[in-house]
Amino acid sequence: MASYKEFDANKIPRYLGIAFTGVGAIMLIVFIVMAIRLLTVTSSYEKISSAISNITYTKNNDGGSQTKVTVQYEFDGAAYRQVLPSANSSMKVGQSVAIYVDPDDPTNIQTTEFYVVMMALFGGLGVVFGTIGIIMLVKSKDYRKQLIDEGRGEPVYAAVTYVGKSSVEVNSHETYHVKANWTDEYGMAHEFKSKLTYTDPGLYIAEGDEIQAYVDPKNYKHYHVCLEELEEKFVQEAGNEQ
Repeated sequence: MASYKEFDANKIPRYLGIAFTGVGAIMLIVFIVMAIRLLTVTSSYEKISSAISNITYTKNNDGGSQTKVTVQYEFDGAAYRQVLPSANSSMKVGQSVAIYVDPDDPTNIQTTEFYVVMMALFGGLGVVFGTIGIIMLVKSKDYRKQLIDEGRGEPVYAAVTYVGKSSVEVNSHETYHVKANWTDEYGMAHEFKSKLTYTDPGLYIAEGDEIQAYVDPKNYKHYHVCLEELEEKFVQEAGNEQ
């Protein structure tokens, strides 16, 4: 028999929040690694000027092209020719390029461009993914245990403003939820959203009706909309039909 209980679909935002936060954390770790590597290069390598002596373009199997830029430079009285570890299409033969040379191995050269680009990319994406993940985790938190079972919540009655389908489907099953508005003692309106359910609450409640909710007196963003009474009606009617 179907049940009106809150089900695993309610955990989807939490799982997504964990995933986004994890991806963000990994990207920020890459950012830190790139930053450490850049710091190592700029502090222990010697910065000198080089000149681009040759540029070649090689086509890839996927139809793209790879640019190889060769520079010539002098270090400790010796001349060297090496390929830049990173290049871009705007470079031209004869152009001066700042490079960092490893004093212990002058053939080992680095540029800061690669690290700066990677830091900007992974740092920016890390912040975006991490922020989205944290927001989703905060919004997906279930306050039922804290507010009801532990008795920290204040019971209120909210006016139902929407009863119907949500935007979430689980294994091709539609889900439903309830939205309601409650006005606090200071005249501020707050919108509540219930957890998801497989059974249409519209069978037992309509817009304009009142539904019980519990709120945290210290933070009205922490709430729980009670579908328990509707669940009991569903179970009772299903039992009477048998």
